[in-house]
Amino acid sequence: MKTRLKLIIYIFITITISITMIHCKSKKAPKETPAVTTKDATADKDTTAAVEPEKTAMAPEALAKQEPLTLIITNLASATATVTVGVYGTKNKFPDPNDQLKEYKFKPHGLKLIAKIPDLKFGTYALATYQDVKNTGKISKNLIGIPTDPYAFSNNYKPVVKAPGFTDCKFEYDAKNHSVTMNMIK
Repeated sequence: MKTRLKLIIYIFITITISITMIHCKSKKAPKETPAVTTKDATADKDTTAAVEPEKTAMAPEALAKQEPLTLIITNLASATATVTVGVYGTKNKFPDPNDQLKEYKFKPHGLKLIAKIPDLKFGTYALATYQDVKNTGKISKNLIGIPTDPYAFSNNYKPVVKAPGFTDCKFEYDAKNHSVTMNMIK
């Protein structure tokens, strides 16, 4: 009986240690997605803004051959308030602002913004954007969490009861599809 009890205790301790080690390793493991990259860009007179490419793993000649992703954002509430665009990949938690693949900020010069993002690889993405009308540095929300700043999602998804999921807003960025139009919800 004592041998059986000792065996059960040994198995229990071994399983506990194994689970603890796995849990600790998962906390220390780096995230699979790159850190958020914040870029500021200013639109020129014809409301076109370009972002300087950052150093990426993609070869410079491959980026040069690739058409940049063009964003067309309409129905802006302000001709000068910053527009923030969050880019999400398939492994990011959409639309969590703390888990973006990249983030870009643009200054429009009118109620329509045309911006180019030259440093994304072709792939599947989703976009969440807002215009910081109150200049708080983040999207303003009411007491129940509904945005009070104008916002938009790729595919012009309009949420009814809850925030959209990645599949609601995903699009393919490739040689044939390199433009996304979004209409701000006020």
